[in-house]
Amino acid sequence: MVQFNESGLKAFIAGENLEAFRRVKLSAGSGTTVEYADAGEDFIGFTQDKVDSGEYVTVALRSAARTYPAIASEALSAGAVLYGADDGKVADSASGTAIGTALEAATADGDSIEITCDNGAAGEIDGATIAIEAEGSNGAIPVLFRKSGITDASGAGVKINDSMPFKCKIIKWWLIARDTTAANVKLNDGTNDITSNVAKGTTDDAVVDGTDIIAEYDELAAASDLIVIASAAAAFDVFVLVEKIA
Repeated sequence: MVQFNESGLKAFIAGENLEAFRRVKLSAGSGTTVEYADAGEDFIGFTQDKVDSGEYVTVALRSAARTYPAIASEALSAGAVLYGADDGKVADSASGTAIGTALEAATADGDSIEITCDNGAAGEIDGATIAIEAEGSNGAIPVLFRKSGITDASGAGVKINDSMPFKCKIIKWWLIARDTTAANVKLNDGTNDITSNVAKGTTDDAVVDGTDIIAEYDELAAASDLIVIASAAAAFDVFVLVEKIA
């Protein structure tokens, strides 16, 4: 039978003796038993009662739109960014992901305070931490490299990145013209041309799709360079979309 919760409160079985207003997590392999969440650990909500192990405990789920009473593990100020502490308490000492904000001050370990629970600050994605997905899986997150304000025509080109942080496969590229000077533009790995030339054109702010990507050179090793070469000192921004493969 499918169950659901609309009140923001749910009963669980205490997996250990629990105090009121403490952060709890599900016990390993269980959907019904809870125990204290320690420093930096994820949690599902806050206990509302003091109970002994094996008894039912009401938990205010962290996903609810409300404020919570919580127990501080140290003195902290109103407005402090909060983190999980040992034994289900909260603290302003950073440990893991931020979980909320103190609405009132605590003077010592054990003080009960009102807090908001915002599930932490927004996360960030960067290319170096994106997971690799096999072909035919549910899909991968692509990584976009960008270099703006290019005007070099030395023939050596301009590095789009100084050293590739991972092995990757180029899947698409394009440029945006930033003046009316004509030039031919291509991608290179420092030795080989990765693409054929594309005509930048003479229309300022035009978006120009990149040309064919040469299969023999479309994979870049970690620590390698990705270079854009122009035949004239034309101004443009270049964008290269890659898939992390190792």
